[in-house]
Amino acid sequence: MESKEYLAGFWIFEAPDLDVALRIAADGSKACNRRVEVRPFL
Repeated sequence: MESKEYLAGFWIFEAPDLDVALRIAADGSKACNRRVEVRPFL
């Protein structure tokens, strides 16, 4: 199978709401110089 996307790793963290989760993701994105996707984990 060929794909243009790859998974380099993942982080799991607990945030009180989506706004906080997005801020954490933005900081992580800047720190690792990669795009970060936010998904709920139940």
